[in-house]
Amino acid sequence: MLTNDFAQNPYPVLEYVRREKPVCEVGMPNGGRAWVITRYEDAKAAFNDPRMSRDINVHYELMSRQLGRKVTPPPEQANHLANLEPPRHTPLRRAISFAFTPRRAEAMRPRIAELADELLDRIDGRGRADLMAAFAVPLPVMAIAELMGAPADRWPDFIRWSNAQRDFSPLDAADGELERNVRELSEFMTDLIAEKTRTPGDDLMSALIHAAPERRLTHTEILSTGFALMSGGNDTTASMMGGVLLTLLTHPRERERIIGEPDGWTKAMDELIRYTTPTHNALHRVTTEPVEIGGVVIPAGEVVIISFLSANRDERQFPRCPEKFDIDREKPAHLSFGFGIHYCSGAHLAKVITEVGLQRLFERFPDIRLAIDPAKVRYQMNILVRTIVDLPVECGKGVAGA
Repeated sequence: MLTNDFAQNPYPVLEYVRREKPVCEVGMPNGGRAWVITRYEDAKAAFNDPRMSRDINVHYELMSRQLGRKVTPPPEQANHLANLEPPRHTPLRRAISFAFTPRRAEAMRPRIAELADELLDRIDGRGRADLMAAFAVPLPVMAIAELMGAPADRWPDFIRWSNAQRDFSPLDAADGELERNVRELSEFMTDLIAEKTRTPGDDLMSALIHAAPERRLTHTEILSTGFALMSGGNDTTASMMGGVLLTLLTHPRERERIIGEPDGWTKAMDELIRYTTPTHNALHRVTTEPVEIGGVVIPAGEVVIISFLSANRDERQFPRCPEKFDIDREKPAHLSFGFGIHYCSGAHLAKVITEVGLQRLFERFPDIRLAIDPAKVRYQMNILVRTIVDLPVECGKGVAGA
């Protein structure tokens, strides 16, 4: 399940595992093992089980035992929602939820449309383009940087820093390039926090810094939250946008319906996300004591992987052809953004970026088509994010004023 063949087409393997051994052991690249959960209801149970810990300190303690040396998490990663459990998680979640609201994401729609148009202007007239490099990757970076109040001239750095965060591993501690990128991002975020402390604006960082005392985060928590947005937010949204683009380019009838209906994009978005599933797996858990899931007892001190790809195509939850994209599917309640207390706080923003970006794309280039055989589309090798390597398209003639 950690091979290039699996990265390109994981579904046959996952269908077999889901049927024959829905909770199973797999070998990890570091020589250790993990337990994979593949069924929808088992996944929800795992998300809700406090014995399946996301506490980063628990993870690093396990890693230290495996490596035979002490490793500790960097503070930039150790103090945000995704890497904490109650009681520390609870007030942090409350504070971020107050500042990072669906209303704030909705208010960004006009600006996201402007950013999308800037990128489409660069494509217009070129004929052929790679939509991953030219659109799906930079748009989330630009939108999230805007959300955070970062200046536009630093957006290229944001892409580089985001990649460095995605690739970070304590096993690569000697990688000077990686350390340099992480240090640069930390220094930039520290300066941005200082600037927003002096001169607040209408952005997320200012809202976190100048929150009411009972919701105010520490400097380190704000810094860590910025790191989380840079890594998790950019990668998963780019992956989602690429997957949705490929789906719509290969399903022209469904695309026409979505574009032609007043609320077509909003109605179709959850099924698009279920079908494409931008992330292979949830962030890994570690069992703090033995846990029974799906009739299998997972011992304490074990890594647990919850497979989004498998759960979102579980025949028990989606009995009507889960392998097909069906915009009339009732309640496509996917797990792509997690479940329970670790449900992604940026889920609504990711949907807004994808929806607005694609609206602008198909309005500008109504005749756009895939330039290669869909079977030749390749995915990156990554245990978490399922990102298309490149997506060549023939844009056709751009519509003036669209």
